[in-house]
Amino acid sequence: MQFRYLYTIAKLVFIVATPIVLLILPADFFDKGEAVCLSRVLFNVECYACGLTRACMHLIHFEFEEAYAYHMLSFVIFPVLAGFWVFWFLKERKVFLKMRAALRQAQPQPQA
Repeated sequence: MQFRYLYTIAKLVFIVATPIVLLILPADFFDKGEAVCLSRVLFNVECYACGLTRACMHLIHFEFEEAYAYHMLSFVIFPVLAGFWVFWFLKERKVFLKMRAALRQAQPQPQA
């Protein structure tokens, strides 16, 4: 139970820290460098998601023209991903609160 509790805390830290890190990074952080898309690396063909990471990064920094230039659907996909991220946080927070209550209840209470 203790490992699962710590694992849940680590997930919550990840969920909260990731958007903060993405806000701190410059908007053009993912614009340079090698492609990591498998279809791009193996077949030199752009897939439907190519440019989506860069577009979302520009959306986070309110650079709408650059985001649109990288991927037009980022204006639809980014809010959906943000909604899933919030849902994931709320689900993990609920699990964390249940585990914390169970651990507190399992600890022996000092006798007065």
